[in-house]
Amino acid sequence: MLDPRECEDREWVIPTGTGGYSSSTLCGINSRTYHGLLVIPQDPPHRRYMTLAKVEDFVITDGQEYPMSTNHYLNDVFYPEGYRFLDHVERGENFVRWEYLFGNSRVERTLQVHRGYDAITLSYTSQRGIFRLCPLITYRSHHVALKTVHPIFSYKILQDHILLLANGIPFLRVRIRGNYTLEKTEYWYYNFFYRLDFERGTNYLEDLYNPFCVISKGNRIDMDFYWGEFKPEQKILGSREIMDLLSSAGKSFLVKSGDDYAIIAGYHWFDEWGRDTMISMEGILLMNGLFEQAKKILLRYFNALNRGLMPNNFLGNNESAYKGVDVSLWGINAVYKYYQYTNDGEFLKRVFPRMLEVVDWYWKGNGVVVNRENLLYHVGAPRTWMDAQFDGEIVTPREGAAVEINALWYNALMIMDQISKRLGIHDDEFVEKAEKVRSSFMEKFPSEAGLYDYIGWDGKPGREIRPNQLVALALPYPVVSKDIAMRVLEVVEMELLRPYGLSTLSKRDRGYTPFYRGDRASRDRAYHNGPIWPWLVGIYVDAKLNFEYDSIRIKNLLNQFSPLLGVAVRENGYVPELFEDIPPYKKGGCIAQAWSVAELNRAIRNIINYS
Repeated sequence: MLDPRECEDREWVIPTGTGGYSSSTLCGINSRTYHGLLVIPQDPPHRRYMTLAKVEDFVITDGQEYPMSTNHYLNDVFYPEGYRFLDHVERGENFVRWEYLFGNSRVERTLQVHRGYDAITLSYTSQRGIFRLCPLITYRSHHVALKTVHPIFSYKILQDHILLLANGIPFLRVRIRGNYTLEKTEYWYYNFFYRLDFERGTNYLEDLYNPFCVISKGNRIDMDFYWGEFKPEQKILGSREIMDLLSSAGKSFLVKSGDDYAIIAGYHWFDEWGRDTMISMEGILLMNGLFEQAKKILLRYFNALNRGLMPNNFLGNNESAYKGVDVSLWGINAVYKYYQYTNDGEFLKRVFPRMLEVVDWYWKGNGVVVNRENLLYHVGAPRTWMDAQFDGEIVTPREGAAVEINALWYNALMIMDQISKRLGIHDDEFVEKAEKVRSSFMEKFPSEAGLYDYIGWDGKPGREIRPNQLVALALPYPVVSKDIAMRVLEVVEMELLRPYGLSTLSKRDRGYTPFYRGDRASRDRAYHNGPIWPWLVGIYVDAKLNFEYDSIRIKNLLNQFSPLLGVAVRENGYVPELFEDIPPYKKGGCIAQAWSVAELNRAIRNIINYS
């Protein structure tokens, strides 16, 4: 029997491929505002709404009713206690199956996600008895639980399904397959307590509505919950091999809306982010042969440039946000990777003018980026990937010339040189600019601790030991010499390397915070000041492959990261956003992060291929 408090931490998620998802915990307790059996995007893949929160389900046998579900209510009440009867849980690529034991009777419940559609199917079978199934619904942003202001819910019984409405607006359909009777209930269930949100200092109480209950007339019944038409997908168990799991999990971050594609940065709460998309592209799309999808995503981002800046994220309703100074540079790197996989010269011709636009704006400055003595300085903060802020407090400002921005800048200029020559433009403009950048970089950034994290506008260096310096070693065109690279690797391995990735700040720094917990302010202050980020495994392995040619040491990296691989195996290929930097390395942030999965997938494949 799984203890309900332990169960609240044992989460699962299955993305629908539209931007929505189905998610809860292994014993069915919703412990987050984001937990629900069907979340549907209103502006795919954006504006995601919770519709079906859960189903209260019971089996009736020998004249007695037994629960399968469990809820956590206010004042630490767990009811009903279906977790007591849970015997086994099986997770596949697109389904979760639960088995319950009630005396001598075994009951099976399966939730299947029909990927590519906003649709799930719940199937129930039992050796004996009938079922009583009561959907609990809501209609709200998946970010905000509803406690005080509720829609007026109603339903209509149509020819082959039931239509659910909120304030008279249809939002969900239910199709029931099997013999049953419908019991009109119209009950409100009050004070669901979401413990994980309570611990995060966010909204944690909710009321849910039950319009009706379905009572089966036999020992099998199926219920489809959906919006729009859908084509049923077969259940896919999938391989349990780690590389297959990472590949499958990676592809589930890809979403489609009309003719467009996007990569969702993380489930549950992240949307589409430019930086995460460009970094994740190789491990999610290119390594899986999804070249057409990669090309469309690259074109969409490059066509949305604003004074050389690529969108930080698309907000929906054709709105974009521009903030990160590294996004465009990661974009140029992603084009280079795409070309290495596809040899697609026609695509290069099409995207090259946009890449040139990035370089021109960055070289002359655009008001956010300033070219100062051949290094890129940026105005305002936060504009790098270390972007936490709360109530106006910027946790890691790094304003000035950031080490990874200038490493990416050198790499971009070298890529532009290679691509221009591939397109028949025999001009040394880009390589000459790159050499100027490299010369200035090698003058300003090297330190006894590897490389400075940034150079301030006043010329003073940021001396914090952070993993950002690894980018200078890890790109296709590293900006540093081998002696500097080996010093960086020595420092990083001594100060930051962990079994679950890399810590974001040396323990010797006075700002170091290993815990990631508490309210929003506490978590944001810790975010990039100690917690371990798995996505950094990718650039660490690249740095090793670029500068350390010992195949034995490279192969031993598989042992180094075996605990992280163990997490991926247990979680069906998914890897969280971060871990605390102290045993037992508690998971934090999103439970499934795109670049965590992508970069682990890429790193492990590169290690295997090198070895």
